[in-house]
Amino acid sequence: MDTIAVLADSTKGNTLRVAAAIADELGVTIGDIRKPLPDAGLLFLGSGTYEKRPGFWMKHLIADNNFTGRKVALFATSGTVDGETMLAGMAETLEKKGAKVLGKKDPRGLDIIVHYRHPHPEDLERARKWAREIAGK
Repeated sequence: MDTIAVLADSTKGNTLRVAAAIADELGVTIGDIRKPLPDAGLLFLGSGTYEKRPGFWMKHLIADNNFTGRKVALFATSGTVDGETMLAGMAETLEKKGAKVLGKKDPRGLDIIVHYRHPHPEDLERARKWAREIAGK
């Protein structure tokens, strides 16, 4: 079993940039969200926020897989606080599917509010720090 996997659903590239910062910090590569779920002990799952919901591929990844016994850390990018609503919904669904969702209670993960259409260096540093804390590094 791989130790850590990072998967992201990104339409405009913002969430992918955050995922890249997380993956780089943890010494892993970003997996392909359209492929089978990796056999990892800790999954970092991220999505852009689309009307308070995750992207198409993230919805399918969550719906189509068994998360029993999996540790999951969630992150989102959004233009507003809608990411917190999305993270709460993802966490609830994943917990019903047997996952242990890691991170703060409110919001249920890391929400990067994207201003001016891209994450700023301080946003990426915050993502790196959060990933280290979650992974215990």
